[in-house]
Amino acid sequence: MTAAAVLAFLTASAQLVTVESVTRVDGVLSEKAAISPDGSFVVTNTAQALKKVNLADGSQATIANGAGLYNFTVSADGNNVVYTRPTYDKKHLRYNALEAVNLSDGSVKTIVKATRKLAHGYAVVGGSVNAQEKSKARAVALGSEKAVKAPFAAINFGHLDVTVNGRTRTIDPQGRGSYIWASVNPAGTRVCYWLVGKGCFTCNLDGSDVKSHGPLRAAVWAGNDMLVGQDEVAGQDQQLKACSIVALDVNTNAVQKLTDDSVIATYPSASADGSRVAFTTPTGEVYIINLRK
Repeated sequence: MTAAAVLAFLTASAQLVTVESVTRVDGVLSEKAAISPDGSFVVTNTAQALKKVNLADGSQATIANGAGLYNFTVSADGNNVVYTRPTYDKKHLRYNALEAVNLSDGSVKTIVKATRKLAHGYAVVGGSVNAQEKSKARAVALGSEKAVKAPFAAINFGHLDVTVNGRTRTIDPQGRGSYIWASVNPAGTRVCYWLVGKGCFTCNLDGSDVKSHGPLRAAVWAGNDMLVGQDEVAGQDQQLKACSIVALDVNTNAVQKLTDDSVIATYPSASADGSRVAFTTPTGEVYIINLRK
């Protein structure tokens, strides 16, 4: 990003939503928080477990045990939490398994067995999980219904892969680079990603119609036309001096700041309708932003 482009991004402010409140979730510390599609609870992680936190009364319950559980999300119906479980062999090589825990009965289902080739990124659409091991896609039903194949994006050794109808292809819209933070919008039509050294972009599932969205880091979809992400300022030591959660209209690139400078806000997670956004701070505090469109 050039200085002029960054300045244009930061000044293109607009009223996209109304911020009704920004509230800290008391008694919770977490590196990341994933909000449920209906916005009623968040999933948080500790060093040894995942927990479900009810936002109405603050009650907490451990839903999965193990060290380093990460990359977690809540299924569309709110009944399952999907997460990655790392393990290590005698040579200290890391393997990753993809699992899902049923919040009703605590049962755990293995989506992908421990492997060295699990791509980073998956999609939970309806009652199915779509994931990629190396270049092979798979759809696994969480319940007794038939698995549904849905479009999803994954990062495979720095490449941006997109799977449509069970067929995976590397799209790398801007050529070889280091792609991260990839996801497909709810409608299954556009991909959002971050290209290291370049910024945030969206494109069609085949890599065409690339649009730049400036320095919006860790962006996630909040509906089909809006992203929420973080706008950060780092010091010379690369430590965050300031960081805000902002909303961005992908059609106009208009942005709106959702948090003020009183908190360093990072790694947002949005409810399905975009009315609630969870984020964490570097010290582990969890906050909820209530929005009205």
